[in-house]
Amino acid sequence: MKSKVPQRSSRILIIDDNPSIHDDIRKILTSDATRNPKLDEAKSALFGEAAAATEAVHFVIDSAYQGEEGFAMVQQAVAADQPYELAFVDVRMPPGWDGIETITHLWKVCPDLQVVICTAYSDYPWEDLIQKIGISANMVILKKPFDNIEVVQLCHALTEKWQLNRQVEAQLRDLDHLVRQRTFQLESANDQLRREISDRKLAEQALRLSEERFSKAFRASPIPMAIQSLEKHHFVDVNDAFVKMAGWPRSDVIGRTQNDLQLWLAADESVRIGQTLRAGIHIHSQPCQMHTKSGETLDTLLSAELLELGAEPFALL
Repeated sequence: MKSKVPQRSSRILIIDDNPSIHDDIRKILTSDATRNPKLDEAKSALFGEAAAATEAVHFVIDSAYQGEEGFAMVQQAVAADQPYELAFVDVRMPPGWDGIETITHLWKVCPDLQVVICTAYSDYPWEDLIQKIGISANMVILKKPFDNIEVVQLCHALTEKWQLNRQVEAQLRDLDHLVRQRTFQLESANDQLRREISDRKLAEQALRLSEERFSKAFRASPIPMAIQSLEKHHFVDVNDAFVKMAGWPRSDVIGRTQNDLQLWLAADESVRIGQTLRAGIHIHSQPCQMHTKSGETLDTLLSAELLELGAEPFALL
């Protein structure tokens, strides 16, 4: 059982003041001549028998007998989203617009309309046509009287060209939509990234200011203060008051541990401080004995808080 061949309808408009021309073109395009055997043979040779008859074309033919009438019909067709694909236009149509003026108006409302200029006069030079219309890939000239096969081939070729142009335009519109959509997404992502960078810069600036304020307050405080790592137990910084009280230069304290310096009389004092702070308990004014570099023992009050620098815990003593 043979599969049904799909059928495509193509709208054609004949604009000619001679009714017999309308009848002739209708007869040509509604007869069996509309089957293009040569085209089918070529398709069959290239793509096989199935490709030769992939699509049949049904021509819907309308008539206008003056240029103004044809222009109005093309306008209506475009407005109804049922545009004509091809127009046969006679060169001379007295008393109104001639074919050249008609085509000029038609292309203003339907730029992709394929046009066949029908003429029986050899006194209308090609140069004059080009001067008035311009060079266009959407136009061919057909001399009267018509050759039936030539009319059929023109109709098949030009309507298929019109269809392909529409398909390309649709794909380009889709591609343009995708590009604009992707561009919008990228612009939105860039805007978000710029905001994040701006927020991060503001946060970094605020952190620097905070660190500067802390550093100034830490160094200038009259209360002896030190920062000690709870992981490695070494001192990372001490202020001037601590240096004065302990008698150790800052360079001798930083990077060394309690065991290195033996600051506290209790050897496990650093461990106890760390355990207490990790448990979430602040140490406030607890009595403590401290050794100075000179060997002097000082009775002091120890306070400590948990301080996080980056991801590492420290004790602020």
